Amino acid sequence: MTNNPQTESKKIAPIIRPIWPAPDHIYAGVTTRFNTETDKLYQQGNIAHHVGDDQQYVDQNRKILTENEELVSGATLNWQWLDQHHGNHCVEIDRAKTNPLAADAVITSSPMTSCVVMSADCLPILLTDAEGRQVAAMHAGWRGLANGIVSNTLALFRQALITKGFPLSPIYAWLGPAIGPDHFEVGSDVKQAFCQKKHHVDLNYQQAFTPINDSKYLADLYQLATLELHYCGIHHVYGGGFCTYCETERFFSYRRSHPTGRMASYIYRTNRI
Repeated sequence: MTNNPQTESKKIAPIIRPIWPAPDHIYAGVTTRFNTETDKLYQQGNIAHHVGDDQQYVDQNRKILTENEELVSGATLNWQWLDQHHGNHCVEIDRAKTNPLAADAVITSSPMTSCVVMSADCLPILLTDAEGRQVAAMHAGWRGLANGIVSNTLALFRQALITKGFPLSPIYAWLGPAIGPDHFEVGSDVKQAFCQKKHHVDLNYQQAFTPINDSKYLADLYQLATLELHYCGIHHVYGGGFCTYCETERFFSYRRSHPTGRMASYIYRTNRI
């Protein structure tokens, strides 16, 4: 998918579209915050039910998102929402379930089934293979990254392709909006969670942590994810460079203010190949 970021709707804020070499039948995007002048915190495009927002606003935001995305893709779209727990569990689906699934990543090869994760500082990662036969969405905060969400998702992604009889081809990863490296202050426990593991040491995860003092660091989620993706054999990595904390006009940020809303990062494939 080589199109530039664009706005498809007069009803919702601009959707951020990945700039990456995914096939044209792969569609992906990230919702953004809007209406920031209101003093009603959640009337700004929040997409999550679990953050204390009025359900009618959330349902309306999801409905508008679905309707506008269906205008873009030209067909009925089903959304697979997740009940995320900053873990490392990934699920594969053949069709969207009505209820959210307890997982932090989801994979599908079914057309018009949107894999979606929610975030407000954690890193969303979208995946597709070069042929566009399968897609996935990952919610990757520091806990998920440290505990193997990337390796678990990629192992299942590859196995699912093999099971379906597809030859393996390069996998593309796109890194969505997350808190930037100048604002993600963490303790030594976070650094240890990465650096104590053998393959993390081999990859020199130290470089992703900038010391502030003896016990505090600035952590780079984008670099941590990229190192992990490279370790798993993924070298086509795109996106990054956002900061949910400092880009106040278009992103929710839990670190900047909470309670707060969530953005949705999603990916799906159409019937066209």
